[in-house]
Amino acid sequence: MHDSADSIRIVKRRWRCAGLALLGLLLCAGEPGTVAQTQQEPAPEQEPPASGLQPLTVTEQVIRDVLQPLQRGIEEHNLRQVLDVFDPQETPDYARLRDQFRAFFSQNETVRFRYKVLQVTSDKDHATAIAEVDMVATPMDETRLGVQRSTQMSFQLKLGPKGWKLVGFKPGDFFAQ
Repeated sequence: MHDSADSIRIVKRRWRCAGLALLGLLLCAGEPGTVAQTQQEPAPEQEPPASGLQPLTVTEQVIRDVLQPLQRGIEEHNLRQVLDVFDPQETPDYARLRDQFRAFFSQNETVRFRYKVLQVTSDKDHATAIAEVDMVATPMDETRLGVQRSTQMSFQLKLGPKGWKLVGFKPGDFFAQ
């Protein structure tokens, strides 16, 4: 059961997500991190809806479970938070991925990571999210040039007991130096 404060937070979060989705659909040119367009099939619910509330869409679940924590983890150099969005058993070369992020964080002082979701498709417990991703990284070594990358990324996801988890992304060398 949710208390009234939790219910208000859930309603605000859903209205904010719905507002972002609507704004993105209407304008098709929002700030990275908003939803521009989605295509999806219904997925299993992650949380029972409180009375009168709509369950989160697959897109909203993917943003909440994966993309927002990934963005915060990358920008805060929080390796644990970044790795928590991955399913270690289902992600090929998970150890290499961990080492790649560790090296990336040790070589860069600040990182700005932005995304704009373009499309999310799902089939039962698997989903794919396509997003425009922009990253600017300032190296620790002042003699090195900064890293600036923009690409369209494909995120492969799997639904587990704790929500959606990443099992891979393309291009896989996006965070490689």
